[in-house]
Amino acid sequence: MHAPTSPQEVQGAVLEAVRDLVRELGAPDAADRATLQSSLDRDLALGSMERVELLVRLERRLNARLPEQGLRSAETPEDWARIALQSRQPATARARWPIAQPGREAYPAPDTATTFAQVLRRQADRDPARVHIHLLDGAGGSDIAHGGLLAAASEVAEGLVAEGLRHGETVAIMLPTCEEFFSSFLGVMLAGGIAVPVYPPTRPNQIQAYIERQALILRNARVRFLISFAQVRAVAEILAGKLPALRAVTSAAELARRGRGRPTVPRDAADVFFIQYTSGSTGDPKGVTLTHANVLANIRGIGHAVQVRPSDAVVTWLPLYHDMGLIGSWLFSLYYGLPITVLSPLDFLVRPERWLWALSDSRGTLCPAPNFAYELCMRKIDDDALDGVDLSPWRVAINAGEPVLPSTLRRFADRYRPWGFDSRSFMPFYGLAESSVALTYPPYWRGPLIDRIRRRAYEEKGRAVPATGLPDRDALEFVANGRPLPGHEIRIADASGQPLPARVRGRILFRGPSRTDGYFRNPDATAAVLGEDGWLDSGDLGYVADDELFVTGRLKDCIIKAGRNIIPQDVEMASWEVDGVRKGCVAAFGCTDSETGTEKMVVVTETRVTDARRRRRMVTEVIDTVARSVGIPPDEVVLAHPGFIPKTSSGKIRRLETRKLHTAGAVAARPPKGAGLRLAFLWLHGSTRATVKLVSRKAVHGCRGMLDLAGASLAAVAGIAARIAPTQSAARFVIAPSARAVMRLAGTGTTGAIGAQEPSIVLASRAGRLDPLALAAAFRSSFVFADRTGFSDLGPCRTFLLEPLLARRSGNGGGRCLSATPESIATALRDGYSVASLADNPARESAARTRFRAETFEAAAAVGARILPVVL
Repeated sequence: MHAPTSPQEVQGAVLEAVRDLVRELGAPDAADRATLQSSLDRDLALGSMERVELLVRLERRLNARLPEQGLRSAETPEDWARIALQSRQPATARARWPIAQPGREAYPAPDTATTFAQVLRRQADRDPARVHIHLLDGAGGSDIAHGGLLAAASEVAEGLVAEGLRHGETVAIMLPTCEEFFSSFLGVMLAGGIAVPVYPPTRPNQIQAYIERQALILRNARVRFLISFAQVRAVAEILAGKLPALRAVTSAAELARRGRGRPTVPRDAADVFFIQYTSGSTGDPKGVTLTHANVLANIRGIGHAVQVRPSDAVVTWLPLYHDMGLIGSWLFSLYYGLPITVLSPLDFLVRPERWLWALSDSRGTLCPAPNFAYELCMRKIDDDALDGVDLSPWRVAINAGEPVLPSTLRRFADRYRPWGFDSRSFMPFYGLAESSVALTYPPYWRGPLIDRIRRRAYEEKGRAVPATGLPDRDALEFVANGRPLPGHEIRIADASGQPLPARVRGRILFRGPSRTDGYFRNPDATAAVLGEDGWLDSGDLGYVADDELFVTGRLKDCIIKAGRNIIPQDVEMASWEVDGVRKGCVAAFGCTDSETGTEKMVVVTETRVTDARRRRRMVTEVIDTVARSVGIPPDEVVLAHPGFIPKTSSGKIRRLETRKLHTAGAVAARPPKGAGLRLAFLWLHGSTRATVKLVSRKAVHGCRGMLDLAGASLAAVAGIAARIAPTQSAARFVIAPSARAVMRLAGTGTTGAIGAQEPSIVLASRAGRLDPLALAAAFRSSFVFADRTGFSDLGPCRTFLLEPLLARRSGNGGGRCLSATPESIATALRDGYSVASLADNPARESAARTRFRAETFEAAAAVGARILPVVL
């Protein structure tokens, strides 16, 4: 097959690949309308995982390797075509970073260490040249030795101390998987601070949700410093405006240059090592405080569970801001002196075979991953991509972090047996951030144990009765998660905390040396889960059989319907079978029916289907499929637009947040158009450095109809005068006082003024129907409106008054702009006018839903204009 080479051929191939994918995802109309300039987000609704699929398809169609950076930067098919023409490599190129493991086994673990500062120093002192980290980056990479890691961390620590960090203060680390993360995290520790790892932003169009979430977390943590990197410096600075305790936004390199102080070290094992914010933290952030003693006890327990050996080698692609990647992979390997091969989550998602190649090249023996990772390897890796892979050294394959599916364990073992994988290496752990990371483990080298129980007995009575001989629809399967780590205890209890017998469902409580003492600056949340006797309520449900724990789901996610406790994952997975439903983008939950006073089952599923007849059929099919699968139909099925369902940083469905959106009536809302970069809203609500407030005031008037008529007449006359004015500046001098007079006649006035000293983008909130008049009355410099947003509420005469201030289309002879375009806005800015843009949502919309069109930001970036937020 001929590989496209010319620009026209490449553009055609890219566009056809995009259309094929969109059609398969259930949106044939969108596929037919797709052009090279279509937005992958707004027009085609391609989320992160779909973009990964698109990259794979483009490589096959173009017979080339494309850079993964395109997943972040490409916003249109045309962008992908340009990337393909500039950066593609032959498809046969599969160079890998050579991994050379240390020539001898690790020293015995530092069992007497009480802090991780002691662990780091001991490893560096014993063998400073020993390679600790093989950091892979596509086909490249780098090696980090124990001595080099200590030196880099010490430089960061010295910089923090020089900048004024005091013992016990918090430092946020907003970095991807990179060398600076390791030195920054340990540098904070060496300086006596408390690290707060947070995940960095991935794509610009997700910036608003990212900053809203991180600002809540970082404000709760009272961070004093934020260590970030150049590409997100603007984001970090916006965060700084929302965080009063923040002293500086910096980088590891800057701290290393400034370092002149002498770093301190944690004084005690009880000192807080770092704060791990749980993946569900939203409006009420829950930062799990973990001491050095907590983390060391957990790592030693994991080492006992996996029967760690001095010859072991660890492999991970897990995010370093997540407890499995941070504690269960990296800090575990540092404690035992084991080499660890690290690749980024994006490298794994784009090419999952890289994970298996890393295991093979490094002779990796220990590796944790969530269930979806094993699924992805089965669905996305072709056999020919594994030629030469050897998985036989992989003796511990931990499956944890999300529900472990029996079918995944069976199919992965069958698929990868020819490459040396042994099913006995599977170890389904159970853990949670409140227990550092791990809590229970199965026997080593036994392989998975699956319990098959009667569905109705479990759902109606909470009893796990063996289901020998029953058909699949009448049975449930759960995977054994084993026994507690040494020194830890678990208990299955009822709502009052009383222990329950074996094979009876209840709350999972635990205690032990890995257990947190509570949530940072959140005493109410701590008191809700931690009892006086030391037992902590995990929030999970499960049962014990033959002294092993079986986890069945989250308590808060359980759906109680017709006296049955229904597992939401069962409902969601059944819904995936319906054509048009986006797999992995379904949320099932229970909510109170106000009419009957009982709980109803609701299923919210994302879809790209727009045809009304097909959507009605989909609802019926979801109801039928769920009824067949779990034995009871949902009461309500709601079809939402792609990207609607909230997820955690690790990709888990946020069912409670989805339920809140559903209750508020937000599910049926259309996806925002042109929302793009929403930085302006964040400036409006997070920065006071450039904010002008316009405050409305009411006047008491009689004869309202007469005054309205007078205002309309004045607006009409002033509009005529503005149109015969020789210049737009002259027209403004007519319009501005007329607007103030019209507002007074309407019973409303303004205080405050907008006097931009240079052409700027002025972004204003929505307060009411007279918003455009308020802006016209307040401006003290030349300006134009970006578009007609808000004009429809003014009435014909007031609109007539303001129309001369609409931005003109570029190169069309001066015609008025009916909707914002980057070109018209940029032209106005270059001509010396500020450009006013009202929020693209109804007046008095909640702060969480305020949005602005992307076109204004595109123009500001093109011209280099500043952004001035205005609150009406």
